[in-house]
Amino acid sequence: MLSSVTCKNCGSKLQENYCAKCGEKRFDKNQLSFKHFVEETFEGLVHFDNKLFRTIKTLFAKPGQLSLDYVEGRRTMYMKPIQFFLVINLLFFVLVRSNPYSIDLYNYVHYTPFTNFNTVKIVQDKIAALGVDYVTYSYLFNERMKSESKEFIFVFIPLYGIISWLLFVRYKRLIVEHLVFATHFVAFTLCFFFLQTYLITIPFYFIQNSENVDMISGIISCVILGWYFAIASRRFYKAHIIWSIVTALIIGVCVVGFIQVYRMVLFYKIIYL
Repeated sequence: MLSSVTCKNCGSKLQENYCAKCGEKRFDKNQLSFKHFVEETFEGLVHFDNKLFRTIKTLFAKPGQLSLDYVEGRRTMYMKPIQFFLVINLLFFVLVRSNPYSIDLYNYVHYTPFTNFNTVKIVQDKIAALGVDYVTYSYLFNERMKSESKEFIFVFIPLYGIISWLLFVRYKRLIVEHLVFATHFVAFTLCFFFLQTYLITIPFYFIQNSENVDMISGIISCVILGWYFAIASRRFYKAHIIWSIVTALIIGVCVVGFIQVYRMVLFYKIIYL
């Protein structure tokens, strides 16, 4: 039988290997050995990897199941929603060179719908004010776009959370439950855009700055993300199949619309701030 000691973390009496009050492990000097340090580090990495891969597998194989398990209290097998989103977000922007959230200045001054917002004159005025040529400013703009497009992806979580609440308000879910569902959906969109880069953008590299690729990507995004949302909402909200199809169409359009708005917000931010 283990002797009674004081928990180093909360000060409670500790008679087992773990504190019943705070969960802290019983401490002894052997835990400071190099061997224990290596074992603990390796165990932590393996445990993290297992959770990450299991979470990704469930995200793809069973849309909506991660959110359902989380709100019903089955949490130990998976990464927490925000923790998972941050990891996916980091991997996405480390591994993906081009992404739908970040486009070059060339697109803003040559293609619709951007040119409908007077982007050509805005860019011309900015270049004149700085006293540089187009090539120089284009380089500066594109570098900022690559960097800043990564910083605000999290805003899509409350945005989709509100949309989910509006679409499924009669299902009496708490706002946090909608946010959990939205977090997993946004994480899936990042995974999807990662795959899209290698299935569409690279094969069509020779026309990647044209409206054709953007249109193709937009259509594929609408169909696949809408389809995923329909299946996920059926599982999570227990929504009727007809309503799931309707919401899929709504979300498919919203995805492309939100990305276009996000691009324009970034454009104005880079130009004026």
